Amino acid sequence: MPIPKKRCKFCHAWFTPDARTAHQVCCDKPECRRQRKKAANINWRLKNPAYEKTRAGKKRAWAQSCGYWPSYRLTHTDYTARDNKRRCKSYKAQKISANQDARREIAVERLASTREVVANPSANQDAIARRVDIIAEYLSLCAPSANANGTDLGQAGGP
Repeated sequence: MPIPKKRCKFCHAWFTPDARTAHQVCCDKPECRRQRKKAANINWRLKNPAYEKTRAGKKRAWAQSCGYWPSYRLTHTDYTARDNKRRCKSYKAQKISANQDARREIAVERLASTREVVANPSANQDAIARRVDIIAEYLSLCAPSANANGTDLGQAGGP
């Protein structure tokens, strides 16, 4: 019995499938086979999302046990230079961000503490206190980390 022809899923050309496989979907052209393999790999990774996470630890342990990275860095100096620049830039960005957060936090705490200083407010001090409240509220919106460590600007500590 002759085998019926099928249409290739990738190039849409007609082909005669191999008699040993009932579910062949692409022809024997190298480009179509590459596309089929790529699609199968993507589909498998979607079905097994935890594979890369579990495999990463094994790869890391292998690379450490055989000294892979030191030898790779010696032979690939361009990669080493790019990676060093990237890590320096990342470290500086983290350091700047941490410093800015700390400065904002200090500013909000100082403004919040100015409310507690006034014991018997007068009319002028009420106006100043309202301005301080507005500024403190604005800073708390800009620096949410200041509220995370216990500085609550909504407390009625002042006038």
